[in-house]
Amino acid sequence: MYSTLDVRLSGAERAFLRAVRHAGGSLHVADDRDRALAKACATAGVLAFIGGSNGLGVLGGRSSVSLTGKGHAYLDRLARAH
Repeated sequence: MYSTLDVRLSGAERAFLRAVRHAGGSLHVADDRDRALAKACATAGVLAFIGGSNGLGVLGGRSSVSLTGKGHAYLDRLARAH
């Protein structure tokens, strides 16, 4: 089981995480604002960057994200809290 008690995300980051879940668990990151949100979520361990790498930028050109097990657990905990 994943511990989500140490995860601290802003409202915008939580909204992005929910958008990924509603998109089926993975999402293409199109713009810089979404990329910043995705990077913050990945740092918390709730998202992972997936896809091929062409050597571009900090993330190696990866432009899609996927929920991790910890991300699913975090969203489930949020849903139970409200």
